[in-house]
Amino acid sequence: MRDSIGRFVKTSLSFVIVLVGASLAATQAGATTYTYSSYLSASAPANIGIQAFMDQVQKETKDEIKFNLYGSGTLSTGKTTISAIQNGLVDGGMITSVYTPSTLPVNMVLSDLLFFNEDARVTSAALADTVLHDCPDCLKEFEKLNIHFLAPIATSPYYMMCALSFPDGFSPKGLRVRVPGEELGRWIKTIGGAPIAIANSEAYQALQRNTLDCAMGSKVWLRTLSWQEVMKTVVDLPMGGYQGGALVNISQKDWQKLDKKTQDIFSKAAMYGMAAGVYAYDATAEIATAKKKYHVQFIDPPAKLVSERKAFLQSEIQVTIQKAEKRGVKNPQAIIDAFQKNMKKWEALIGNKEMTQKQYAEILIANIL
Repeated sequence: MRDSIGRFVKTSLSFVIVLVGASLAATQAGATTYTYSSYLSASAPANIGIQAFMDQVQKETKDEIKFNLYGSGTLSTGKTTISAIQNGLVDGGMITSVYTPSTLPVNMVLSDLLFFNEDARVTSAALADTVLHDCPDCLKEFEKLNIHFLAPIATSPYYMMCALSFPDGFSPKGLRVRVPGEELGRWIKTIGGAPIAIANSEAYQALQRNTLDCAMGSKVWLRTLSWQEVMKTVVDLPMGGYQGGALVNISQKDWQKLDKKTQDIFSKAAMYGMAAGVYAYDATAEIATAKKKYHVQFIDPPAKLVSERKAFLQSEIQVTIQKAEKRGVKNPQAIIDAFQKNMKKWEALIGNKEMTQKQYAEILIANIL
């Protein structure tokens, strides 16, 4: 009898242990973890935006959905992220359209209009509005690549920053300028400079060794790339900037598995992520430090440079159309018109209004989703 009772207790305990183990496994299986790739470092504004998106999703799903963000090109580079999503290596990743223009010819129409970017808040909102509501071919282009687009980003405008002083007034003629892209290279040539294509990571030493005179970039790079240590002058005139691509996305296969409630959580969280990324480009502190500690001079542009910029802005539209048509894009003018319409809309909604990052995100959600 005792042996029978012992065997019964042991069997019952084993059964309970199996049940508890199964229950724990089910709980763990219920939580979904997605893998996200970025070629940028953790401190980059875009990665700050991506992380904010992830945190918001995790919060709203009560930890049922989580993300692992792999930065600094650990899983894919700017050029290989699309194929990584297609092949299932990652579930999503930051996509910068200028790295793969032939793969994203329709979305490149928006990226080529970079000289319209004078305010990252306005431009980012107009981009999202255009892709999500006025450019069905933009969305289809992503879908064909197994990518569900959620939000783009625009950097803060780029400025010309130089390792030189200009006591007699600024002149770009003959300056060797590091440029991040073909369009900015065309601009530098237009104003008499010599565009140099080198990696951003190499610009500091090139400026230090006098093989570069200037570099184009966001003012926040004064800190993040330590440019404040080598720059002497910043010309206070917006000269384009990066815009477009997909800051936030998820593979189309994963998106289709989500229920409507979770899809809505992702869409709203993407707006929070875009807002965080845009606000991370605020360079107020960087400008103050550059002026006070490093004695960097922020100078007004000469009238001639301002007028040249206006003329270049108008020529950019026609150049963008020509480039798009060569890539096989049908009716790029319609995309440009939609973008310009949305720029006016968001300039009216935001303009120079002061607002917090949360308020900006809420305006995005209210007017885009």
